[in-house]
Amino acid sequence: MKKNLHALIFTLLLVVFLFVSYVFTPQSVKSLNQKINDSNPLVLDQARLDLIKEYGEFLSKGLPKSAPALYFYWLSNQRKLSDLRVKHAIDEIKNTQVDDKEIKVWSMLNMGVVFKTSKHTIAIDTANLPFSYAHYELAKLADIFLVTHDDGDHYDPTLLKKAVEENKKVILPEGFGFQSSKPENVIMLKDGQTVEVNGVKITGYQTDHRGDNNFAEGGNWYEIESDGIKILHTGDGRDFKNKEQYQKVYSMGDIDILLGNIMLHSYNIRDLNPKVFIPMHMYKFMSGGGAIQDSIIETVLNTHEQYKNELFGSEKVYLLPGESYVLSE
Repeated sequence: MKKNLHALIFTLLLVVFLFVSYVFTPQSVKSLNQKINDSNPLVLDQARLDLIKEYGEFLSKGLPKSAPALYFYWLSNQRKLSDLRVKHAIDEIKNTQVDDKEIKVWSMLNMGVVFKTSKHTIAIDTANLPFSYAHYELAKLADIFLVTHDDGDHYDPTLLKKAVEENKKVILPEGFGFQSSKPENVIMLKDGQTVEVNGVKITGYQTDHRGDNNFAEGGNWYEIESDGIKILHTGDGRDFKNKEQYQKVYSMGDIDILLGNIMLHSYNIRDLNPKVFIPMHMYKFMSGGGAIQDSIIETVLNTHEQYKNELFGSEKVYLLPGESYVLSE
């Protein structure tokens, strides 16, 4: 009897410890979050560079070399800061009124992004952290959800199911394994296929995954035309399955915003020639300490400085998670 009582007490104490560890947010996390809120991402001065360095060091602290175990996501300050950043973005998405001929883009985690016009709110690759529920409010806020491929940092089936229950549209690459209670709300795009959803034109282009030449398990680039503005989102894709589609995309010449994976070479960005280039998939702390150094803003800045002649002509905007950018026609 005493053994059972001791086991019960130990279990209850463990549950209380885990709960308190989950909800308690240290002042260091709140302070850094506020610094980011007070920073202007369009002013790349020394204060901004210092903040970027502080953010990267914060995410790197205590990271294992490879992908962390699940308990790390529960207890870590990295998760707590990421939660605050996503909640900040969601509060802004909820409360921001966008003018006609204007678009506001929020950077989420990794390749996740939400953009809002006067008529539409669209979410792409808004996958969730383990043991974090901040993204789920997007199921009510966004009108259309797009997923480039089924990696866990891009694809959140729970969020998509919630979105479908809210009668939102979900756009996926052809052959995607997502099961829905309302299949009429799920559209799977063939390579080069264009659909129109509530006045938004969306085209999918089949690619491999990070240049692995495996098109069977690759993903999509998405071209989105909404309210007179054209967005191109690359997911983790690099090489196109269909060379004719490749030629079509690279000869567009009218891309307003390129949301491009940082693995894209500067020559790719030059040839796409967007008005604005927003590098994505930075700060990959969920992949461990071995990956984060290749994805910090400083690494991207150094690469772009090396190829600054090729990148001339496109405005470059370096957003931390939760930050936003507004483009007006």
